[in-house]
Amino acid sequence: MTAWLDGRFVAVATLPKPDAVAPFETMAARAGELPLWPRHLDRLAVTAARLGLPTGPTLAWRGAAVDLLLRNGHGDGVLRLLLAPVAGRVHVVMTTRPRSPLSALTCLPTVLERPTSAPPADLKAEPRGFYSAVLQQAQDGGADEGLVVAPDGAVLEFANGNLCLRRDGRWCTPPLDGRVLPGLGRALLLEAAAAAGMVFRELPCGLGDLHGAEALAHVNAVYGPRPISLLGAAPAVAIVDNELGRLWRRATNG
Repeated sequence: MTAWLDGRFVAVATLPKPDAVAPFETMAARAGELPLWPRHLDRLAVTAARLGLPTGPTLAWRGAAVDLLLRNGHGDGVLRLLLAPVAGRVHVVMTTRPRSPLSALTCLPTVLERPTSAPPADLKAEPRGFYSAVLQQAQDGGADEGLVVAPDGAVLEFANGNLCLRRDGRWCTPPLDGRVLPGLGRALLLEAAAAAGMVFRELPCGLGDLHGAEALAHVNAVYGPRPISLLGAAPAVAIVDNELGRLWRRATNG
């Protein structure tokens, strides 16, 4: 498998490992194109600025990204763009992978204390040890995904996406209070809902809201909204697809 490092194509095995907090973006490709590239680059720049890292010239990155996707046979796959600090220098790294089939998921709420050494929750950055632990704990229990629950009982987000839930006929999502990643998929759904005149609120959620929800959805920029359910319950596939799926297709023209 080929990767892209600082302007050249290299073997994945030769890529440097970050020695500090490293911002990254994960984006979906469609027929070799990256529809959300500008949004991802904007968020990457914001994250890098907060970490005191330069983003450098980015004009050549998009062409290299498309070339890399096609070289690896991942024209409808996933691209990962990483700014990797190593010994005081910031390397630009791109890798690709296939996209998994779209399917409904199961989840388990997981209460873990976020270590002080982890990057802030509202930044998309490595290391992701905390989210890996959330995901592993859920998978050990037989679920596909882990749902982060704060020590105060607030339900926040999934290990790999944002949470949306439908209650009393209306959709809501936990607010961006510094403990939740401002996901691009989440933002697109909120924008599309506002444009369609649909009520979609940012509201605090607790475990009781999960159990009483009419539908749960897992949302990220790679897959959009996917039906998800607590382990042992049936996902509300039709509701998620008819309501959030419709918004997503309108927002992404896909």
